[in-house]
Amino acid sequence: MRNFSIQKPISFSGVGLHSGVNTNIILKPAEENTGIFFNRTDLGKIIPARWDHVVSTKFSTNLGLDDIEVKTVEHLLSALAGLHINNCEISIDNLEVPILDGSSKIFVDEISKSGLKEQINYQNILEIKKPVRFECDYGFAELLPNESVNEGLNIYLQSNFDGKYEDQDITIQNLNGNYIDSISKARTFGFYHEIEYLKSQNLIKGGSLDNAIVIKDCKPLNKDGLRYENELMRHKVLDVVGDLYLAGYPIIGQYKGFKTGHFITNNLLKELFKSEDNYLIHQIH
Repeated sequence: MRNFSIQKPISFSGVGLHSGVNTNIILKPAEENTGIFFNRTDLGKIIPARWDHVVSTKFSTNLGLDDIEVKTVEHLLSALAGLHINNCEISIDNLEVPILDGSSKIFVDEISKSGLKEQINYQNILEIKKPVRFECDYGFAELLPNESVNEGLNIYLQSNFDGKYEDQDITIQNLNGNYIDSISKARTFGFYHEIEYLKSQNLIKGGSLDNAIVIKDCKPLNKDGLRYENELMRHKVLDVVGDLYLAGYPIIGQYKGFKTGHFITNNLLKELFKSEDNYLIHQIH
């Protein structure tokens, strides 16, 4: 697969889920070997979209450099990963990426409408060669080599919602070719009884039923219901895809996890990059 950027600049505007600030972003074409990076145009700071620039993972994935941050990057990065875009400048004039409808669908739709730009060289991919695992007191995740019958990135997640919602598992095979239909429309979610706590933490200032699923008594409060029967689990996959793309490459292998989140996935990438024996970076023609 070749490198991809976008054909022309694409603009988005909206409110940040946690900060409540209004933000404008422009996705811009980028040259080969540029990678994906954020340009805080209001402060004149470039922040690479990489795992080693993650500064916090509390309810979102936040990047930073020299005390300047870009918050809630996971949905946009998930869209870029799902569309195989690996060179892109993200111009942003405030501190948080707009939440839009709470999924990556609007990003995907607008990028697809505008078109991708195929570049000259082939993409580097990161293939998992040895098992890597990170666990904490409530969950774990691991990256494993693919089995011989598998291609691309394969994700297996187990949930435990502690009685707040029906526990579910999900398996997504070869996500690298299966993202738009299977994952992109799944929205972020939260639980009604946690809203006051999140507000007390200075979070979800921009949250509403227009950009998040809210669960009360094991059912969604959203009048139109769910987009997928297992939308909560599909959104967890969406987040994993965005967080894994901070590796800087598409990943070939298996991701398995229980009660995963931004913290677990970022720490899993830290474990991965501790040794070059864990992976191989190469091209697939």
